[in-house]
This record gives sequence, C-alpha cells and structure tokens, in this order.
Amino acid sequence: MSRISHSVIVASVPRTWFEEAVVVFFDVVRGTRAEAGQVLLPDGRALPGVRLVEGEHLAPGAVYEAEDEDGRRQDPERLRIVERRAGSDPAVRLEHVLGDEGTVTVVEGALQGIERPVAAQLRGSVRGLGRWGSLRRVHGEARVGLRAWWEAAAGRHVSGTPFEARLEHRLAEATVWAVPRPHGAGRWKVRLELSLRGRSFLRPVAAVALLLFRNRLREAFTDRVDRLAQVWNEIVLDTVSQDKSRLRERILDAAASPPEEPLL
Repeated sequence: MSRISHSVIVASVPRTWFEEAVVVFFDVVRGTRAEAGQVLLPDGRALPGVRLVEGEHLAPGAVYEAEDEDGRRQDPERLRIVERRAGSDPAVRLEHVLGDEGTVTVVEGALQGIERPVAAQLRGSVRGLGRWGSLRRVHGEARVGLRAWWEAAAGRHVSGTPFEARLEHRLAEATVWAVPRPHGAGRWKVRLELSLRGRSFLRPVAAVALLLFRNRLREAFTDRVDRLAQVWNEIVLDTVSQDKSRLRERILDAAASPPEEPLL
C-alpha cells in the first residue's frame, strides 16, 4: 500500500450562501413542468436536449432521455428519479445510465436534506460487456458529510474525515480523503490523502510497483490536485458573488443554453 498527501489553498464557500443556493436550485427544478414530453423551465423556456419518456415529471420512476437538436433520442443515455423522500430526513436520489456497445455506466447521486443539507453522496459503476468484461468493471463512490465539513472548515475538531472517495477494481483500489481547515479570510487549506493498494493476486506485484514509482505517482497526484484547485478557485470566486436573484437567473440561462454535448 502507498499513501500520498498534498494540501492546497482554495476559495471557501460560505455555508449560508451554499444552503441558499441549494434552495434556489431546487426551487427552479420544482418550478419546471412537462408538456408532451418536453421539459419547460419556470420562465417558459425549454430545457434543450432532454425529454420525459416515462412516468410523471419529477416523481419517482420518471425517466428522461437525451435527444439531439433534431429531436432524435440519444439512446440509451437516460436519467431516472429513483427516490424522493420528504419528512424529517428529506433526500433525492437520481440514476444516470449511459451505455454503448462495450460498456454500461451507471451514476447515482443523493442529497440528504434540502433546506440545510447534511450529506451528499455519489456512486458509479462501469460494467464491461463481452468476454473480458470483468476486467473493465469498476465501482466508485464518494461521500461528503456537509455538517462535518463546515465544522472542520471553521477550525473545530471532527471525528473521521468529512470527505471520502473510493474507486475499486478487482485488481486495485484507490481511496481519497479530504479535510478542510481555515486559512485566512475567504480561504480554506484542504489536505488530501491518497491511498493505493493492489488486490487479489496482484497485491505483492502492486506493492513493488508502488514503491518503485512512488515519486512519479506523487507528482501526478499533486499536479492533478493543483489543477483542480485552480479551476475551483476560478469558478467559486465568480459564483459566490452572485446574490439569490442573480443566481436564479444564472441557473435558468445555463439550463436553457444548448449543450455542446448531450445534457444528460
């Protein structure tokens, strides 16, 4: 097993702004409607590239498919609402399926709580078809405890790590942990740690390979994290400056813009 750690300084997202933004986003979603399969935004504009093909709009079991500019479906790319749970523990769970001749990809996301989100989770799998399909089978999941994240970002002690992501293959496994700390006004210092290890009969071989190529792995990891931090800062600094009314307009404009690639 090999462990690599790296820290970056990133722009912080105020908790109040984040929680208001989630409410605004879901208000926009709840304000949409479907007419003859076409999904319309609250301001009447159509959501391009998406069509309701099964079930009731925004209800569990609803299935949406991507379509091109001529209205032809981009089968089998589809989004399905798996669950909407209200009450004291509200949550929404979605499933995104993308398939081709060689693989089937399923991505499932969930947000626990809308008014004050407490956790978010993302799961995904890539399943290969055909004779060597098992060697192209990968499963991954990521979870962020939002309450613990804000606590850690404020400098308070939390048990465990607020963020954890894991990627599993039959021959190898990778895990990433992240913990934020305050770093002056409007900034976080986020420490990320990567763990790599082999599985099954490749475990001893992987141990040797990780030892030999540890420096290269460290360079690749730190370079990728630095690049992500740069993109994060560019997006966050511009986005968190938007007030609620402007944020709503921005969400609507982005949703109504034809995507360069299928929206789903």
